[in-house]
Amino acid sequence: MFDRMTCLQAVSVLAVMTAFGCATDALAQGFDTSGIKVDPSLAARLPDKIKDAGVIVIGSDTSYAPWEYLSEKDGQTPEGIDVDIADAIGNRLGVKIDFQTSAFDAILPALGTKFDLGVSALSITKERMNAVNFVSYTQTGNLWGIRAGNPTNFDPANLCGTKIAIMSGTSHEKEVEQESQRCVSSGKKEIELIPFKVQTEALTRVAAGGADATFSGPATIGYAAKSSNGQLETMEATPAMSEVGYNGIAVAKSDDKLTGLVADTINSLIEDGTYKAILDAWGLGSAIVDKAMVNPQVED
Repeated sequence: MFDRMTCLQAVSVLAVMTAFGCATDALAQGFDTSGIKVDPSLAARLPDKIKDAGVIVIGSDTSYAPWEYLSEKDGQTPEGIDVDIADAIGNRLGVKIDFQTSAFDAILPALGTKFDLGVSALSITKERMNAVNFVSYTQTGNLWGIRAGNPTNFDPANLCGTKIAIMSGTSHEKEVEQESQRCVSSGKKEIELIPFKVQTEALTRVAAGGADATFSGPATIGYAAKSSNGQLETMEATPAMSEVGYNGIAVAKSDDKLTGLVADTINSLIEDGTYKAILDAWGLGSAIVDKAMVNPQVED
């Protein structure tokens, strides 16, 4: 669902990687989608607006590596797991992809007007499905990111009274808020949430010692820890806060035809092995799903 400070100023976890020691080598090379062939039967189902323009416009918070981030080479080119998946969809449908940076909480309201799709590691929740359609395409869980050596003795089983840096508007923020409410109900000190617009700023706060931990998806936290030159490490969430859920591509609620097309296109990429190859290229085989589903059943 990863404020801006001089050298630690970041719009991607790769920028945090630079801030934490000026590392320059990306941890994943991505997947070459150029060889993906068009499926004429799928391409024929494109809405006239997209077919005429020859492009699918996508809204994404490009500060959430390894899912989506801006290349450290030019600071402008989107890269990441979601970018490769979107490019694969575009190539299968015979259209280009325009991957546009957006504030995370501005993506869903702009579907059907500014954006055709929202592709930004969006957790599928019942609340969000009331507003938009979703096509599930990966599964994910939760992971804590802490300062190396755990100098504050952070314990995921005892969160009351801790300081948690969190990305605003995410399902992770909601989970920590619910845990804080449980702390108060049991007579304990509430959790102090320190909200940030992008996950990288939450990670930076933890690395700088201004928060005990941050909470996000395992790919993002794991990638940040590997990129931090030893300043961050990961910690497993308790079973109560580590339930596996789905990430989804968001489509306007009124556009069932485009929703179905996206699902069928992803499933065609699953069937021919392209989908698995993309996730394997990013070391994210654990996120693979067997089938893309429209508005799947979720717990919350």
